[in-house]
Amino acid sequence: MVKKHFLIAAITFFMSFHSFASHIIGGEIYYDSLGDNKYKITLDIYRDCLNFSTSFDNPISYTVFNSDGTIYSTYYVPMPVPNILPVNYDDPCIIPPSNICIERAIYVDTIFLPFNVNGYYVSYQRCCWSNSIQNIMNPGDNGMTITTTIPGSSLVDVYNNCARFNAYPPLILCANNTFDFDHSASDIDGDSLVYSLCSPLSGANSFNAAPDPETPPPYYPITWEAGFSSSLPFGIGSNVTIDPHSGMMSFTPNLLGNFAIGVCVQEYRNGILINEKMRTFAYRVVHCDIQIPITITSFGDTTIIEDCGESGFILNRIDASEDLSLEIILTGSATNGIDYNILNDTVVIPQGYYIDTISITPFLDGIIEGNETVTLNLVVPNICNNTFDTLTSQISIVDYHPLTVLTMDSVTICDEDNETVLLTCNASNGLSPYIYEWIPNGFPNNDSIYVQSSSLNPNVNIFSVTVKDQCFKEILSNDILVINQCDLIIPNVLTLNNDNVNEYFLVRNLEDYNSVEIKVFNRWGNLIYENNNYQNNWPSNENMVDGVYFYIIKPKISNEESDEEYHGFFHIIR
Repeated sequence: MVKKHFLIAAITFFMSFHSFASHIIGGEIYYDSLGDNKYKITLDIYRDCLNFSTSFDNPISYTVFNSDGTIYSTYYVPMPVPNILPVNYDDPCIIPPSNICIERAIYVDTIFLPFNVNGYYVSYQRCCWSNSIQNIMNPGDNGMTITTTIPGSSLVDVYNNCARFNAYPPLILCANNTFDFDHSASDIDGDSLVYSLCSPLSGANSFNAAPDPETPPPYYPITWEAGFSSSLPFGIGSNVTIDPHSGMMSFTPNLLGNFAIGVCVQEYRNGILINEKMRTFAYRVVHCDIQIPITITSFGDTTIIEDCGESGFILNRIDASEDLSLEIILTGSATNGIDYNILNDTVVIPQGYYIDTISITPFLDGIIEGNETVTLNLVVPNICNNTFDTLTSQISIVDYHPLTVLTMDSVTICDEDNETVLLTCNASNGLSPYIYEWIPNGFPNNDSIYVQSSSLNPNVNIFSVTVKDQCFKEILSNDILVINQCDLIIPNVLTLNNDNVNEYFLVRNLEDYNSVEIKVFNRWGNLIYENNNYQNNWPSNENMVDGVYFYIIKPKISNEESDEEYHGFFHIIR
């Protein structure tokens, strides 16, 4: 809350640059008593946000008057974040237009008002009405006043809370179509409320677009164009009524355009009128198209693969008051019950349900047939014009080509050299993208993985990959043999002196092979030792003489004879 004398210079400077604009389409003002002579003042303002109209004022000003019309104070409220109102229309046969933009800003302020005998007026004025309004004289050069009173002790012996309307007005009305709207208000004090149609109040003009301060009461109604009045705001032949006790309004306008209306609510306490306020709003009357009572769309892809999920049709209706039986006519090259699940010739949407689905699950028949089609023709009653419509939608079924996967057979690696090997697979057919699950586990979902030799067991390591596609089909690859085998390292000297060092013919990397065959010869070529599965345990308790010995070593891979042989000699020294 900021009083006028604190901001008068700044606001005067601001207003000197604030030209009038045609954008106002309505508003109301109400208040809440917070106790201790504090009041929360709410200004609910609407504007047309199309046609290059001016934005809301920032700040907004309003004025509190004493009962005799003298100014108590003027207040300034920063602009809140406005919101654009959704365009809703509840007639199931009507499609409202989309070229409508109504923006709402709710300014809230808290002020202190000493309790007095005669009370106060709270007023806000702004120019100008939207130029499109047809029932007001010179709307683009005239503004509106919204006001309410805070009763004094001559009418109430406790603080009053102002009535406020419960819902914002309908943004559109369809020409020649009856629309009902609950325009009731709430009053937390429990006062009796009486509703009526009334004339919007004039205030402000193009020469003084945002009066600061507002002009004092009394306020006068706007000047109606010929043929319009508070009770005939849409003109002769267009009906609008309001129930004085419930606030229920009924509209049947027959002219197109924008029309301002005032709705007043009076508060009575113990039979005494203690306050009256008005909501002013400009309604737009448009031509509305007839909506199709049932629509049919497809869900999932319009092209689906055999035995790969499902697709189908979604039925949406706008009236669910009773069961609805619809005739189904199936055409297309795919055969009902053979190429896809069996569909009946009728579908029933139960009472209370607006949506139903017809699912198509294609079968895998293993026959290459190319594209097949399922065409759904739905015969539906049109509740808006009492005829029958035929709605059509189509889905295509294509063949599923089974997954294939190719990998390498084997690869050899040596962990002594800290080598890394790349394993790859090539998946095709099915429905990509694919998921790759490698065995052993722990490798990423990818069509290729890097394997460190340090992570391998000696000799043969078996890898494989399972490939899954988006149709939840999978294929397991052949085994990929990753052979961790380093070359045999063969000693050239044995020192048989019983010091437990270099006492055996130790062949390094022996464990990398399934078995190793060894033959040892003396210098005369005599075979002195032979073993088909050598375990690094020779010589043992043998009386070997010093000298040169020869060997033939043949490793075996996967129980198969290897073409590789090692030939050489070594010395025994005691």
